[in-house]
Amino acid sequence: MSTNIRIKKICEFCLQEFTAKKTTTKYCSHKCNSRAYKAAQRQEKIDKTNAQTSRLLSGDLEKITQREFLSITQAGRIFGISRRTIYRLIDRGHLNIAKFGTRTVLRKCDMEAFFAVPIIPQKLEPVQAFPGIEHCYTIGQAQTEFNVSPAALYHLLHRHGIVKYCIGKFTYVPKAELDVIFNAVEL
Repeated sequence: MSTNIRIKKICEFCLQEFTAKKTTTKYCSHKCNSRAYKAAQRQEKIDKTNAQTSRLLSGDLEKITQREFLSITQAGRIFGISRRTIYRLIDRGHLNIAKFGTRTVLRKCDMEAFFAVPIIPQKLEPVQAFPGIEHCYTIGQAQTEFNVSPAALYHLLHRHGIVKYCIGKFTYVPKAELDVIFNAVEL
């Protein structure tokens, strides 16, 4: 039985228009049919491999997280850091290790404790009001007034916790605080 049906269709592989003799025809030629089949098989293999890989990775991660001792590679995978970073932490003494022959292992609780460092808020000291230019020395004036080198003045200010005020291109230091320090030194 032959039919005289002629249907205009679009090939599902090459997207070209063709005339089909059956309503179920999907491809314009045997060549497009073979290429579509091979592409589907290739994609199925890729999907299967990707699913297997993700299953292995997630399965390994679940098994690893249940362990108490971890190798360097496992610790890096769990905490998302490189092996080199873990070795640096070990060299600096932040992590304790155990050696079994050539194998290095870490305790998982040590890694968790290292990364769970609490953030301690720093106390902000109240900002002292600027006393005014007439009540301050510039750094240059302080050096000449007290006959001190720049390094010695810097260390003196740092040691006594004297606040410096930077205004424009000059740095100012309160006269009263420097006078107290240098008068105490002279006595």
